[in-house]
Amino acid sequence: MSGPELSEQTFALFQQVILREMGILMRGNKKILVANRLRRRLVALNLSSYEQYYRCLTDPERAPEELPNFVGAISTNETYFFRGENQFAALREQVLPALLAAPSRRGRRLQVWSAGSSSGEEPYTIYMVAEEALRALGWTGGLAITATDISREMIAAARQGEYTGRSLRAIAPRYLQEYFDDLGGGRYRVQERVKDHVHFQVHNLLHDEPPGRGFDLIFCRNVLIYFDRPTQTRLVDERFAPALAPDGYLFIGNSESLLGGSRRFKYAQLYRCPIYRLAAPPAEAGA
Repeated sequence: MSGPELSEQTFALFQQVILREMGILMRGNKKILVANRLRRRLVALNLSSYEQYYRCLTDPERAPEELPNFVGAISTNETYFFRGENQFAALREQVLPALLAAPSRRGRRLQVWSAGSSSGEEPYTIYMVAEEALRALGWTGGLAITATDISREMIAAARQGEYTGRSLRAIAPRYLQEYFDDLGGGRYRVQERVKDHVHFQVHNLLHDEPPGRGFDLIFCRNVLIYFDRPTQTRLVDERFAPALAPDGYLFIGNSESLLGGSRRFKYAQLYRCPIYRLAAPPAEAGA
């Protein structure tokens, strides 16, 4: 018995929701991809057709609860610990020493925002790398990471902090020994002392205000690729720029770039990584 089919008409309706909620123009050749990714939502809600699911998304009472799950299903992407090791090397060897060299930072907590944190591998990696580096640098000001994602399902998994298989394929054994509890059978759980420094919350980059201000570091990697160029520019210039400390750093994915797409950021030229800093305001740039 075959499963439900996604009609062209209903796919067009989903395209409108995706564009409105995510800023993504989902082209016609992605219909099978959308159908496959939404099928599990039909199963979860015990629905028999995509038309029923669309009505759920447009129901004033059900939409606020289901829209984050819809967007999370559409934007699901692969993630694992220490993805983009070159960026973490830059964080460890150049970014953190430069940040902590400022006398004004002594005794002040280092604040990080991991935007689009998925199931938690990125923010936990940031903690491990930063905690190790800060300890070596003699930093005593503390470290706090805010990790956000639009998917309630991903946030729940991140808070649980249990990982196995491909999520762990690039992590060095010493990190597993120091920051995880071994549950056996190749499964590991992030230690509570690590979780205490990482706060997870549901957040929509397009529609919600930043979860704070004055972040020393913002990571938004492999997220911008889902948006069209105008939406990318709006996110980095209107969301990230106001949330970043004047001397902070923005990390994006290795396949992403802000060159020609942002008025607020300049390339930092660190390890040939896509790391950016705030550009001087026009009055200062011309001084």
